[in-house]
Amino acid sequence: SESVRIIAPIPGRDVVGIETSNQHRETVFLKDILMQEEFWEDEMKLPIALGRQADGEPKVVDLRRMPHMLVAGSTGSGKSVFVVSLIVGLLFRHSPKTLRLILVDPKQVDLAAFSHCPHLLMPPIREPQKAVVALKWAIREMEKRYRSMSKFGARGLEGFNEIVGKLPKGDIEEHETFHAELEGAARLDDYYFTPQPYIVIVVEEFGDLMAVDKSNVENAVVRLAQMARACGIHLILAMQSPRKDVVTGLIKTNIPGRVSFKVASKMDSRIILDESGAERLLTRGDMLFLAPGVAKPERHHGAYLSEEEISALTEHWSVQGEPEFDPLAMKILEGTGGGFELSGEGLLGEDAEYDERYDEILAYISGLKEVSASLIQRRFRIGYPRAARLIEIFESEGVIGPPNGSKPRQVLVGPPPS
Repeated sequence: SESVRIIAPIPGRDVVGIETSNQHRETVFLKDILMQEEFWEDEMKLPIALGRQADGEPKVVDLRRMPHMLVAGSTGSGKSVFVVSLIVGLLFRHSPKTLRLILVDPKQVDLAAFSHCPHLLMPPIREPQKAVVALKWAIREMEKRYRSMSKFGARGLEGFNEIVGKLPKGDIEEHETFHAELEGAARLDDYYFTPQPYIVIVVEEFGDLMAVDKSNVENAVVRLAQMARACGIHLILAMQSPRKDVVTGLIKTNIPGRVSFKVASKMDSRIILDESGAERLLTRGDMLFLAPGVAKPERHHGAYLSEEEISALTEHWSVQGEPEFDPLAMKILEGTGGGFELSGEGLLGEDAEYDERYDEILAYISGLKEVSASLIQRRFRIGYPRAARLIEIFESEGVIGPPNGSKPRQVLVGPPPS
C-alpha cells in the first residue's frame, strides 16, 4: 500500500490534511512549465521550473531571490532529472552573455550532456580536488565583482550592469586608462568595466566533495552562500544522502532553499527539510519544496525531460558555438596559475600570468625605439588592461625602460637576428 502524508494543520486553515497518491499518475512535462508566462516575466531573473503543485498549478521560483538551493534524493527519486531540467530552464532563458555555468559532476554521467554547452565557464569538473579549486576561484571572482560594484557605486549585479552598460566604448577605455595610470596594471585587474553574467554553480554529488576536503569545501561554500548573492553567483548543491557530516549546520543556515525527493530515512528528511516526510514520498519526481521564510514544505510533482529531449536540446546549444572558457580559471584548474589566480597577489616574477601573445608582441616591439601600452592596444587590438600588464612584464624583464612621465617607454633590446 502507498504511504500517506499528514499535514496538521493545512497552512491558513483550521483543518488537518491527508495526502495520498493518485491511482493513475500523470507526467509533468518540462515544456508545459516553460510555456507559462510566469517563467518569462522580467522579474524572474533566474527562473526554475519546479513542476506542478498539488492542485495542478505550475510552480516557478526565482533562484536570484532564493538565492541558493540544496537538493536531496535517493536513486530513482527523480533528483538527477530535476537538476538537468533546472539547467535546461536556465539555458532557455539566458544566452552565454548573461549566464555562465560551473558544473561539478563526479559521477561523470548526469551532466555529461552539457559538456559542449557555450554557457560553460570552464569544462565540467569530474575530480573532487579540482572542484575545491573551482570554489576558491569563485570566491576570488566574487571579491572582484564586489570591488567593481563598489567602484561604480552599485549595490547589486543588475545595478552594476546597468551603469557600465550605458558607458560608451570610448568612455570605458578612458576609464581603464585612467585607473591603470593611477593604480598600475596589477591593481586594474581587480575591477570589471563591462557587464558581467550571472554564475550558477551546480554540484551533482556534494557528498563526494565533502569526503575529499571537508574543511576547505565547507568554508568556501559558506562564504559564497553568505556573500555571493548580490554579485550574481548562486549555488545548487545536490546529493543522494543528506548526512549530518555533509549538510552541516553552517551550510543549512546559509542555504535556505531546499528541495527533497524521496530519501532513505526520517533522519535524512529532517536533515534536509528540518522535519520528516520526505521518506514517505513516491519516486519519479515527487518532491517537497521548502522556500526561504516558509515554515512548512510544499509538495510538488517535478517536471520530466526525456533522454531524447536532453540530447536534442544540448545538440542545439552546442552548434551555436564553442564555450569560451575563462582563461584564469583554466590556468587554476591546470595547476599553472601560480599564486596570482588564487590569492590575488603578485603579477610579475614566478607568479606572473603568461600571455599567449607575449612572444608575438615582444618580437614586434623589439624593432621599435619606443613603445607604450596604447600603441600595443591599438596595434594588436587588445584591451588596455592587458596591454598595460604586458608593459609591466616587459619592464621587469629589462626589455623596456622605466616610466618617463607621459612619454613612451624606451625599448632596450634590438630585433632578433634574421
